[in-house]
Amino acid sequence: MAEFLTVDELKALRVQLKVSLLELAANTGLPEGYLSQIECREVKPSISDLERMAKALRRLAADAGREQEAES
Repeated sequence: MAEFLTVDELKALRVQLKVSLLELAANTGLPEGYLSQIECREVKPSISDLERMAKALRRLAADAGREQEAES
């Protein structure tokens, strides 16, 4: 069973990772404006869009972890 993240959790993760909406858009294929509307709760996203956001953020987090290991 997949673990789902709320919009607030996704935004918090994005901010923690210092990922811009533009970068998240590039990694999800979703428009930057739509991502902003999701975070501001102006639109109700589909489950598949939330999954795309979560997958992209997890991938970016893993990449950041690998970069930190390489720098050590």
